[in-house]
Amino acid sequence: MRLIHGTDIKSTIRDISPTSIAVAYVGIDWASYVSPDRIKEIILSPTLGSNPYAIVNMVKYIGWENIYFLDNLHAKIYLSASQAAVGSFNLTANGLSAQGLEEAGFFIEEKEEIDGLRVLIEKYKDKAKFAYPTTESKLERLAELRALWDRAVKTGGIRNDSTEDELKDYQPVASDEFYVCCVWGEIEYSEQVIFPTTIKDSVSFLEGDEIQPDRWILCWYARNDGYPDHNRKPYWLHVDEVISNGAVHVQYTKIAVERNDRSPLFAPFELTPTVISALWTVLNSDRFLNFLGNVEPWSISATLPLLPVFLQALKEELVATSNSSIMPIEPLRQAFSNRIREAMDISLRKKYVTHSIDGMLSRKHAVEVAKQLVQPGAELKSGLKKLAKANALQLSFESIMLEKQFQPLFSKHDLEYARFNLLEISPTYLPPERN
Repeated sequence: MRLIHGTDIKSTIRDISPTSIAVAYVGIDWASYVSPDRIKEIILSPTLGSNPYAIVNMVKYIGWENIYFLDNLHAKIYLSASQAAVGSFNLTANGLSAQGLEEAGFFIEEKEEIDGLRVLIEKYKDKAKFAYPTTESKLERLAELRALWDRAVKTGGIRNDSTEDELKDYQPVASDEFYVCCVWGEIEYSEQVIFPTTIKDSVSFLEGDEIQPDRWILCWYARNDGYPDHNRKPYWLHVDEVISNGAVHVQYTKIAVERNDRSPLFAPFELTPTVISALWTVLNSDRFLNFLGNVEPWSISATLPLLPVFLQALKEELVATSNSSIMPIEPLRQAFSNRIREAMDISLRKKYVTHSIDGMLSRKHAVEVAKQLVQPGAELKSGLKKLAKANALQLSFESIMLEKQFQPLFSKHDLEYARFNLLEISPTYLPPERN
């Protein structure tokens, strides 16, 4: 048995290369101090000293079946087949970096002591299995811990040492870890909001909607028809508090508030251009009608059961987009605009269309002009008739909208309207599959 302290602790644990660990707390940089590929099992305390994001990261290496939760665990044991270290040091930077707390313990090689530690580990595991017998029970506890952790970071009680995930790596620990909500405009606050100057942002809901604090809202702007407004980027809002009757509105009176006097948190995942493109495609697909802004009255309650499926669809669309030639949304919008401009120049030169449409393009983006022009029930435009007569329908808004590469810019209904118009004007015309 040998006393270890200071920098000797970190080097000793690396030499031991533990396979079984029992510690109170784990930190986000746990893999810097032990070999993830060597660990077979770990027992830890799922309380406000363990970083919940570190625990999620551990699952990738050893699986939920080898992670055990024991609330009142305070021991620190690092055990391999023939060596061990015990002492005061958690699996955190404070415990092992020699730059935080003053820690000390013992390095052990004696077989009798090693066997005793192995028996003790098994006792801890038995207690942990009784406390949290299933993966579901662990996830439920981890969701509570994540909410506590985020709240502590927001109020300055804990340093934010986590990082923002990419969508492909994001693993939720609760089905309602974040909501998906369309937003429209400014909210007028009622007298229930005592300090409106502390509000950074807010979203309003029906009074009966069950909005929980310490959740995230993925906010996206809706057009008048309820589908995404591609001109405005989605964003994250963290729910610091929920205020009933906080908004002056006939229906949507409950508000979820993010405060401006709290420390920032990392959102569940980064909203990159490709993620935004995937979000638009999923919302435009009409697979999740309850999420759209044309539901009256709109309620978050109708979306909650579908959140896991929505997240899976978002990830699948991201993979599909990454594996195809589809561009992120902003470059794709620009490509559509260029394509329309090219077609418009030809149509104007040959007098298929009037300058009125060209004027619309000078005031609005080509995507919005297309949505405005290609509508159901309207009399077919004379320009479309002229294009059909000249055998030049490939220059029409409808035809260009239906080109495969541009379809993610439009809702299912937009595309159906375009097909309907083309079939009405020329039943035999097939839009080209350009890329």
